[in-house]
Amino acid sequence: MASIIFLDSPVGSGFSYARDPNGYDVGDISSSLQVVTFMKEWLNDHPRYCSHNFYVGGASYAGKVVPVITQYISEVGNPITGSKFDKNFHVPYSHGVGIISDQLYEAAVTHCKGHFVNPTNQLCANVLSTIHKLMSEVSDGNILEDKCVKAAPKPTIDVSASRALLEEYNQLHKPPIRPSIDCLSYRYYLSYCWMNDNTTRDALKIKKGTIDEWLRCNKGVLPYAQDIPSSLNYHFNLTTRGYRALVMSGDHDLILPFLSTQAWIGSFNFFIANDWRAWHVDGQAAGVVPMLLQQTSLNNLLPWGNGG
Repeated sequence: MASIIFLDSPVGSGFSYARDPNGYDVGDISSSLQVVTFMKEWLNDHPRYCSHNFYVGGASYAGKVVPVITQYISEVGNPITGSKFDKNFHVPYSHGVGIISDQLYEAAVTHCKGHFVNPTNQLCANVLSTIHKLMSEVSDGNILEDKCVKAAPKPTIDVSASRALLEEYNQLHKPPIRPSIDCLSYRYYLSYCWMNDNTTRDALKIKKGTIDEWLRCNKGVLPYAQDIPSSLNYHFNLTTRGYRALVMSGDHDLILPFLSTQAWIGSFNFFIANDWRAWHVDGQAAGVVPMLLQQTSLNNLLPWGNGG
Protein backbone atom coordinates (compact mmCIF):
# COMPACT_ATOMS: atom_id res chain seq x y z
CA MET A 1 0.00 0.00 0.00
CA ALA A 2 1.31 3.46 -0.93
CA SER A 3 0.91 6.75 0.90
CA ILE A 4 0.62 9.91 -1.21
CA ILE A 5 1.19 13.48 -0.03
CA PHE A 6 -0.34 16.21 -2.22
CA LEU A 7 1.57 19.33 -1.30
CA ASP A 8 0.29 22.86 -1.96
CA SER A 9 3.47 24.43 -3.28
CA PRO A 10 4.69 27.12 -3.77
CA VAL A 11 3.27 28.98 -0.79
CA GLY A 12 0.07 30.74 -1.77
CA SER A 13 -1.16 27.94 -4.01
CA GLY A 14 -4.14 25.90 -2.90
CA PHE A 15 -4.81 26.48 0.79
CA SER A 16 -1.20 27.21 1.73
CA TYR A 17 -0.39 30.63 3.15
CA ALA A 18 2.40 32.65 4.75
CA ARG A 19 2.12 34.47 8.07
CA ASP A 20 4.45 37.19 6.76
CA PRO A 21 3.65 38.89 3.41
CA ASN A 22 7.33 38.56 2.47
CA GLY A 23 6.89 34.79 2.66
CA TYR A 24 5.10 34.81 -0.70
CA ASP A 25 8.22 36.10 -2.47
CA VAL A 26 9.52 32.72 -3.66
CA GLY A 27 10.79 31.06 -6.84
CA ASP A 28 11.92 27.74 -8.29
CA ILE A 29 14.89 27.38 -5.94
CA SER A 30 13.41 28.72 -2.70
CA SER A 31 10.13 26.81 -3.09
CA SER A 32 12.07 23.60 -3.80
CA LEU A 33 14.05 24.09 -0.60
CA GLN A 34 10.80 24.65 1.29
CA VAL A 35 9.47 21.32 0.00
CA VAL A 36 12.67 19.60 1.17
CA THR A 37 12.33 21.20 4.62
CA PHE A 38 8.72 20.08 4.82
CA MET A 39 9.58 16.49 3.90
CA LYS A 40 12.40 16.33 6.45
CA GLU A 41 10.10 17.56 9.21
CA TRP A 42 7.27 15.27 8.10
CA LEU A 43 9.56 12.23 8.17
CA ASN A 44 10.85 13.27 11.58
CA ASP A 45 7.24 13.21 12.79
CA HIS A 46 6.51 9.92 10.99
CA PRO A 47 9.77 7.93 11.25
CA ARG A 48 8.10 4.62 10.31
CA TYR A 49 8.06 5.84 6.69
CA CYS A 50 11.80 6.50 6.53
CA SER A 51 12.58 2.98 5.35
CA HIS A 52 9.99 3.08 2.54
CA ASN A 53 10.73 3.84 -1.10
CA PHE A 54 10.26 7.55 -1.75
CA TYR A 55 9.19 9.09 -5.07
CA VAL A 56 8.80 12.72 -6.07
CA GLY A 57 6.24 13.43 -8.79
CA GLY A 58 4.75 16.36 -10.64
CA ALA A 59 3.25 17.38 -13.96
CA SER A 60 3.40 20.46 -16.16
CA TYR A 61 5.33 23.26 -14.39
CA ALA A 62 5.75 21.11 -11.28
CA GLY A 63 7.65 18.68 -13.51
CA LYS A 64 10.35 21.33 -13.85
CA VAL A 65 11.13 21.45 -10.12
CA VAL A 66 10.76 17.70 -9.44
CA PRO A 67 14.40 16.90 -10.32
CA VAL A 68 15.52 19.97 -8.36
CA ILE A 69 13.68 18.81 -5.23
CA THR A 70 14.95 15.27 -5.76
CA GLN A 71 18.56 16.43 -6.03
CA TYR A 72 18.27 18.49 -2.85
CA ILE A 73 16.78 15.49 -1.06
CA SER A 74 19.53 13.20 -2.38
CA GLU A 75 22.18 15.62 -1.18
CA VAL A 76 20.75 15.59 2.32
CA GLY A 77 19.60 12.08 2.24
CA ASN A 78 4.86 15.64 -20.02
CA PRO A 79 6.95 17.48 -17.93
CA ILE A 80 8.36 21.01 -18.31
CA THR A 81 12.15 21.23 -18.18
CA GLY A 82 12.43 24.91 -19.02
CA SER A 83 14.85 23.97 -21.77
CA LYS A 84 15.00 24.99 -25.42
CA PHE A 85 13.27 21.71 -26.26
CA ASP A 86 9.92 22.59 -24.67
CA LYS A 87 8.65 25.24 -27.12
CA ASN A 88 10.74 24.56 -30.19
CA PHE A 89 8.82 21.36 -31.00
CA HIS A 90 5.37 22.97 -31.25
CA VAL A 91 5.85 23.49 -34.99
CA PRO A 92 7.19 19.99 -35.88
CA TYR A 93 4.48 18.40 -33.74
CA SER A 94 1.74 20.50 -35.36
CA HIS A 95 3.00 19.38 -38.75
CA GLY A 96 3.18 15.74 -37.71
CA VAL A 97 -0.45 15.64 -36.58
CA GLY A 98 -1.77 17.60 -39.56
CA ILE A 99 -2.54 20.95 -37.92
CA ILE A 100 -0.33 22.74 -40.44
CA SER A 101 0.40 21.87 -44.07
CA ASP A 102 3.61 20.54 -45.59
CA GLN A 103 4.09 23.84 -47.40
CA LEU A 104 3.74 25.90 -44.23
CA TYR A 105 6.10 23.64 -42.31
CA GLU A 106 8.69 23.75 -45.09
CA ALA A 107 8.44 27.56 -45.14
CA ALA A 108 9.06 27.63 -41.39
CA VAL A 109 12.08 25.35 -41.73
CA THR A 110 13.47 27.48 -44.56
CA HIS A 111 12.98 30.89 -42.99
CA CYS A 112 13.49 30.00 -39.31
CA LYS A 113 16.38 27.54 -39.80
CA GLY A 114 14.91 25.13 -37.25
CA HIS A 115 14.55 27.78 -34.52
CA PHE A 116 10.82 28.34 -34.00
CA VAL A 117 11.00 30.55 -30.90
CA ASN A 118 11.93 34.26 -30.95
CA PRO A 119 12.16 34.74 -34.75
CA THR A 120 15.17 36.69 -35.98
CA ASN A 121 13.79 37.81 -39.36
CA GLN A 122 10.46 39.04 -40.72
CA LEU A 123 9.83 36.08 -43.03
CA CYS A 124 10.20 33.70 -40.09
CA ALA A 125 7.94 35.90 -37.93
CA ASN A 126 5.25 35.95 -40.63
CA VAL A 127 5.12 32.19 -41.11
CA LEU A 128 5.14 31.57 -37.35
CA SER A 129 2.25 34.00 -36.95
CA THR A 130 0.21 31.97 -39.45
CA ILE A 131 1.16 28.72 -37.71
CA HIS A 132 0.20 30.05 -34.28
CA LYS A 133 -3.20 31.13 -35.59
CA LEU A 134 -3.84 27.58 -36.82
CA MET A 135 -2.56 26.11 -33.56
CA SER A 136 -4.93 28.37 -31.61
CA GLU A 137 -7.90 26.66 -33.27
CA VAL A 138 -7.36 23.40 -31.36
CA SER A 139 -7.36 22.47 -27.69
CA ASP A 140 -3.69 22.64 -26.80
CA GLY A 141 -3.92 20.30 -23.80
CA ASN A 142 -5.47 17.55 -25.93
CA ILE A 143 -5.78 18.18 -29.64
CA LEU A 144 -8.61 15.62 -29.97
CA GLU A 145 -10.81 17.36 -27.39
CA ASP A 146 -13.28 20.13 -28.17
CA LYS A 147 -11.84 23.62 -27.75
CA CYS A 148 -13.85 24.85 -24.80
CA VAL A 149 -14.22 27.92 -22.66
CA LYS A 150 -11.63 27.62 -19.95
CA ALA A 151 -12.71 27.73 -16.32
CA ALA A 152 -10.86 30.99 -15.78
CA PRO A 153 -8.73 31.21 -12.64
CA LYS A 154 -10.06 34.70 -11.94
CA PRO A 155 -13.81 34.35 -11.27
CA THR A 156 -16.36 36.13 -13.43
CA ILE A 157 -20.13 36.38 -13.27
CA ASP A 158 -22.04 33.32 -14.48
CA VAL A 159 -25.78 33.87 -14.30
CA SER A 160 -26.50 30.29 -15.32
CA ALA A 161 -24.73 28.76 -12.33
CA SER A 162 -26.89 26.64 -10.07
CA ARG A 163 -28.04 28.47 -6.93
CA ALA A 164 -27.50 25.30 -4.92
CA LEU A 165 -23.79 25.46 -5.71
CA LEU A 166 -23.56 29.11 -4.69
CA GLU A 167 -25.52 29.36 -1.47
CA GLU A 168 -22.58 28.17 0.64
CA TYR A 169 -20.44 31.11 -0.47
CA ASN A 170 -22.50 33.70 1.43
CA GLN A 171 -22.40 35.92 -1.66
CA LEU A 172 -18.64 36.47 -1.24
CA HIS A 173 -17.50 34.67 -4.39
CA LYS A 174 -18.51 34.49 -8.02
CA PRO A 175 -17.64 31.22 -9.80
CA PRO A 176 -15.72 31.01 -13.09
CA ILE A 177 -17.50 30.81 -16.41
CA ARG A 178 -19.11 27.38 -16.60
CA PRO A 179 -17.91 25.30 -19.59
CA SER A 180 -20.04 22.64 -21.21
CA ILE A 181 -20.24 19.46 -19.15
CA ASP A 182 -18.57 17.64 -22.07
CA CYS A 183 -15.44 19.78 -21.73
CA LEU A 184 -12.36 18.70 -19.84
CA SER A 185 -12.29 22.12 -18.15
CA TYR A 186 -15.68 21.43 -16.55
CA ARG A 187 -13.87 19.59 -13.77
CA TYR A 188 -11.98 22.81 -12.99
CA TYR A 189 -15.28 24.62 -12.62
CA LEU A 190 -16.49 21.95 -10.22
CA SER A 191 -13.23 22.10 -8.26
CA TYR A 192 -13.79 25.82 -7.65
CA CYS A 193 -17.29 25.16 -6.30
CA TRP A 194 -16.13 22.23 -4.18
CA MET A 195 -13.06 23.90 -2.70
CA ASN A 196 -14.97 27.05 -1.76
CA ASP A 197 -17.70 25.06 -0.02
CA ASN A 198 -17.65 25.43 3.77
CA THR A 199 -18.29 21.71 4.29
CA THR A 200 -15.23 20.84 2.19
CA ARG A 201 -13.06 23.29 4.10
CA ASP A 202 -14.22 21.90 7.42
CA ALA A 203 -13.46 18.33 6.27
CA LEU A 204 -9.97 19.37 5.14
CA LYS A 205 -9.45 21.26 8.42
CA ILE A 206 -8.60 24.51 6.67
CA LYS A 207 -7.89 27.20 9.24
CA LYS A 208 -10.65 29.78 9.02
CA GLY A 209 -9.60 33.23 7.88
CA THR A 210 -6.43 32.11 6.08
CA ILE A 211 -7.73 31.71 2.51
CA ASP A 212 -10.74 33.80 1.53
CA GLU A 213 -11.16 32.32 -1.95
CA TRP A 214 -9.57 29.17 -3.40
CA LEU A 215 -8.35 29.58 -6.99
CA ARG A 216 -7.07 26.73 -9.11
CA CYS A 217 -4.49 29.01 -10.74
CA ASN A 218 -3.32 32.06 -8.82
CA LYS A 219 -1.56 33.54 -11.83
CA GLY A 220 -0.50 37.15 -11.64
CA VAL A 221 -1.15 37.37 -7.90
CA LEU A 222 1.94 35.74 -6.40
CA PRO A 223 5.48 37.14 -6.97
CA TYR A 224 7.02 33.90 -8.22
CA ALA A 225 10.54 33.91 -9.69
CA GLN A 226 11.34 31.39 -12.42
CA ASP A 227 15.01 31.32 -11.43
CA ILE A 228 15.88 27.90 -12.88
CA PRO A 229 16.08 28.35 -16.67
CA SER A 230 16.34 24.60 -17.29
CA SER A 231 16.18 21.48 -15.13
CA LEU A 232 18.01 19.23 -17.62
CA ASN A 233 21.25 19.26 -15.65
CA TYR A 234 19.36 18.09 -12.57
CA HIS A 235 17.84 15.22 -14.55
CA PHE A 236 21.25 14.24 -15.88
CA ASN A 237 22.98 14.48 -12.48
CA LEU A 238 20.36 12.27 -10.83
CA THR A 239 20.29 9.58 -13.51
CA THR A 240 24.08 9.33 -13.66
CA ARG A 241 24.02 8.72 -9.91
CA GLY A 242 21.67 5.76 -10.33
CA TYR A 243 18.30 7.30 -9.49
CA ARG A 244 15.38 5.96 -11.49
CA ALA A 245 13.01 8.27 -13.37
CA LEU A 246 9.65 7.70 -15.02
CA VAL A 247 9.01 10.38 -17.64
CA MET A 248 5.51 10.40 -19.14
CA SER A 249 4.52 12.40 -22.20
CA GLY A 250 1.07 12.40 -23.82
CA ASP A 251 0.98 12.21 -27.60
CA HIS A 252 -2.03 14.55 -27.90
CA ASP A 253 -0.44 17.39 -25.94
CA LEU A 254 0.44 20.47 -28.00
CA ILE A 255 1.63 22.49 -24.99
CA LEU A 256 4.53 20.13 -24.30
CA PRO A 257 4.82 17.84 -27.35
CA PHE A 258 6.22 14.37 -26.83
CA LEU A 259 8.80 15.23 -29.50
CA SER A 260 10.43 17.64 -27.05
CA THR A 261 10.54 14.90 -24.40
CA GLN A 262 12.21 12.57 -26.88
CA ALA A 263 14.71 15.27 -27.80
CA TRP A 264 15.92 16.18 -24.31
CA ILE A 265 16.16 12.55 -23.23
CA GLY A 266 18.04 11.79 -26.44
CA SER A 267 20.49 14.59 -25.66
CA PHE A 268 21.76 12.49 -22.72
CA ASN A 269 23.05 9.80 -25.13
CA PHE A 270 21.68 6.91 -23.08
CA PHE A 271 21.83 3.31 -24.29
CA ILE A 272 18.55 1.77 -25.46
CA ALA A 273 18.04 -1.33 -23.34
CA ASN A 274 14.79 -2.54 -24.91
CA ASP A 275 13.17 -1.96 -28.26
CA TRP A 276 10.27 0.45 -28.68
CA ARG A 277 7.18 -1.47 -27.61
CA ALA A 278 3.56 -1.03 -26.62
CA TRP A 279 2.36 -1.14 -23.02
CA HIS A 280 -1.12 -2.38 -22.24
CA VAL A 281 -4.05 -1.68 -19.95
CA ASP A 282 -6.86 -4.27 -19.80
CA GLY A 283 -5.51 -5.97 -22.91
CA GLN A 284 -5.47 -2.79 -25.00
CA ALA A 285 -2.44 -0.83 -26.21
CA ALA A 286 -2.29 2.35 -24.11
CA GLY A 287 0.95 3.82 -25.43
CA VAL A 288 4.54 3.00 -26.29
CA VAL A 289 7.68 2.89 -24.19
CA PRO A 290 11.41 2.35 -24.73
CA MET A 291 13.73 1.49 -21.83
CA LEU A 292 16.92 3.52 -21.62
CA LEU A 293 20.13 2.91 -19.70
CA GLN A 294 22.64 5.61 -18.83
CA GLN A 295 26.05 4.83 -20.27
CA THR A 296 27.90 4.80 -16.95
CA SER A 297 25.49 2.69 -14.92
CA LEU A 298 23.84 -0.59 -15.90
CA ASN A 299 21.63 -0.32 -12.81
CA ASN A 300 20.18 3.01 -13.82
CA LEU A 301 16.85 2.54 -15.58
CA LEU A 302 15.08 5.50 -17.14
CA PRO A 303 11.80 4.45 -18.75
CA TRP A 304 9.52 6.96 -20.39
CA GLY A 305 6.03 6.48 -21.69
CA ASN A 306 4.02 8.03 -24.47
CA GLY A 307 0.26 7.74 -24.29
CA GLY A 308 -2.85 9.76 -24.98
